[in-house]
Amino acid sequence: GKMISFPSVVGRKFISRLGGALSGQEDFEVTLRFQNQDEEQSYFVGDAAMSAGGQRTWEEEAVKNRNLIVLVSTAIALLNTKDEPVDLAVGLPMSYYNTQKNSIKDALENLNLTCIVQDRVCQISVNSVFVFPQSAGVYYSAIHDIDGTIKNANLINKAVGIIDVGYRTADILYIARAKKGLMPRDDLSGSHDLGMNEAHRFIQNEVSKIIKGNADILKIEKSLLWFNGDFEYKGNTISLRKIQDRAYEAHAQAITSWVKQTWGDEIFDLSAIIIGGGGGDSLFPYFKENFETAMKVEKPEFANALGYLAAQALAMNIGKK
Repeated sequence: GKMISFPSVVGRKFISRLGGALSGQEDFEVTLRFQNQDEEQSYFVGDAAMSAGGQRTWEEEAVKNRNLIVLVSTAIALLNTKDEPVDLAVGLPMSYYNTQKNSIKDALENLNLTCIVQDRVCQISVNSVFVFPQSAGVYYSAIHDIDGTIKNANLINKAVGIIDVGYRTADILYIARAKKGLMPRDDLSGSHDLGMNEAHRFIQNEVSKIIKGNADILKIEKSLLWFNGDFEYKGNTISLRKIQDRAYEAHAQAITSWVKQTWGDEIFDLSAIIIGGGGGDSLFPYFKENFETAMKVEKPEFANALGYLAAQALAMNIGKK
């Protein structure tokens, strides 16, 4: 039942010439020690990486993302206090799922390393890996608890649409009613590079006009996350709050246009349009204006993680029978 969330930012940690004189211990300082390798590698992860100038990385092939192992290992070490082998449940964007699920599964099943987070030392190994498409996690989290039991009987056997807004991509899933039950519609589902990163770029462009220069997008994000929308530049404070409202409204409209174009008149067959993902809270008010049946899943930023656990539980229970 424990949860952890942190920005997917990683930066290499080097020995400080200041010896930590100006700052306290940051969350998270992470060291990875791989089996059969003498050299260990140290990183800043999450907020600490943002402070230290780290970057998000993504690749068209997710398994090539050099930060993947760092991020997954950090999460496991923070949550797996018993140092037991774990059963992982992870997700991929809809457009990559079929072609990349096996490579991600193989990469994570072979994890065998020591992860040191702050003063905690965790030996990491993996029993099994379940890979699910993003937005399917949002669907499962709307209907099931993490043990697979049903929590929302009203949505069972109903045609529903999913809008899952992450940081890089927005994913949509259309689940139709068929003769023998529910059926995902591949032709009405998919991914688009319309994650919250695009809304931040809108803000970046607006701030760049104000300062007559190039505003750094990482500084924009830190202003939004840490400083209540206050952006400091040359001794002046620029409030991003009104710009942020415009950015989120415009971004929600871009996603709405894509969804309506993709689903067409078949949108009227849906009993509910379920909103989730890290951008779900921020964009929901605008989605509600555009979709009468829009509903926000509980804890939208954790919806995929909770849904993957529910689907994993269902799959493991079926496997035992």
